[in-house]
Amino acid sequence: MTGDELVDRYARLRRAAAALLEVTAAAEVSVVHQDKLDRLAAALAESGSSSATAREVVDPSLHLLCSRDYQSGTPDGALRPFAGEARRVREDFALDDATEDPQGEWPDVWDPTLTEVQAMVVGTLLRELAARLVATGDSGGRELAVVVGEVADEVLAPTFVGAQR
Repeated sequence: MTGDELVDRYARLRRAAAALLEVTAAAEVSVVHQDKLDRLAAALAESGSSSATAREVVDPSLHLLCSRDYQSGTPDGALRPFAGEARRVREDFALDDATEDPQGEWPDVWDPTLTEVQAMVVGTLLRELAARLVATGDSGGRELAVVVGEVADEVLAPTFVGAQR
């Protein structure tokens, strides 16, 4: 890519950002989005100033994108690596198993179950997640994929799909 092409791309990006700000000026926007729009307007007003804040780049093949650890003391929360999440899930399952009431304590009607179709959908989604975690190539991703696969097998076990295995 030549320098002129890059300059042209930046110019088109600036025009698109300015058009977005113009369109949303009269619209009712949530507080969270308004803050982002205000920052976009400030960035456009700086017109190329080098004082732009550097954003943290999160590698989706190494970390969860859906949550952060806010108990770590990091202002924006610490990233959650796949291996750490796998350990946390295993610990939660072990704690659940240890505190679970003995069989027969609850009436049979209380047994919270998914319908067979719901269980097959959830199990399929969990298997998809496991496959995507393995595809990251990260050892933590593979470790979390094993945990997710175990949960998928447990969800699918009482279904028609689980009975075929």
